[in-house]
Amino acid sequence: MSDDDIALSEKRMYGETRPQTHAYVASGLGVTRVETAGGQIGRFSLEERCSARDVAGANGEIAVATDESVLVSTDDGFAESGFGPATAVGYDADGLLAAGDGRVGRYADGAWHETGTVADVRAIDGGLLGAEDGVYSLPDCNRLGLHDVTDVTPGYAATADGLYEQTGAEWTELRSGGHSAVASDTAQSGDGDRRVHAADADELYVLTDGDWWTCDLPVRERVIDVTYGDDTYAITEDGTFLVDTADEATADGRGGWRQRSLGLPDVVGVAVA
Repeated sequence: MSDDDIALSEKRMYGETRPQTHAYVASGLGVTRVETAGGQIGRFSLEERCSARDVAGANGEIAVATDESVLVSTDDGFAESGFGPATAVGYDADGLLAAGDGRVGRYADGAWHETGTVADVRAIDGGLLGAEDGVYSLPDCNRLGLHDVTDVTPGYAATADGLYEQTGAEWTELRSGGHSAVASDTAQSGDGDRRVHAADADELYVLTDGDWWTCDLPVRERVIDVTYGDDTYAITEDGTFLVDTADEATADGRGGWRQRSLGLPDVVGVAVA
């Protein structure tokens, strides 16, 4: 049986259990779409060839930062948006944002509008920018502190020397050591708690009842990005796609983390729309 036959078989099996989610992995090869549902990881395919720097998704849309442009998903694939070279893309409540060459812009009414200037932006999420010289807030690009920021999400920042939580105007260190990723679910779960994860060089952690617990991953690879949909999705620097699903949402009643190697080079992130 070929890999495609296996993928189709999985697709029929889990298609009756839960709707499919399409996750998009950005790498030096381009943008790869991964089909997943009910804890199963099915077919994956290269959707756009480019040199991707970052990827983000929201409201049914995927945006990709590349060395040449910001690409935005359409019904016919990905299209250039006119921003130019970018190092980071992200979404907040008002839509798509991008940064590159010191510029920060927002896409609105079919055009980009510059909102400020911040050098070396590495991450954008929920109204925050993470850059080499600190965290910045939108829309005015005011600096909020820290340095050598690798990732941001509302309320948290990952840096080269620790994981921090924003408490008012201050940053409180939660974990020491370099962290490559931090992510939170802006949508509230049924129990009123956000899903929050962070990764350092060795482990992926989940915030549960105020404590950070190590995730029981099926691979020993550095996680560089986490995102959320029906399940929790992560990608490692070696191109392994990971999905965490609740027991009751799987066809076999066994949840937890599952993995599939995508064989991609220079992986930078993962997103769902």
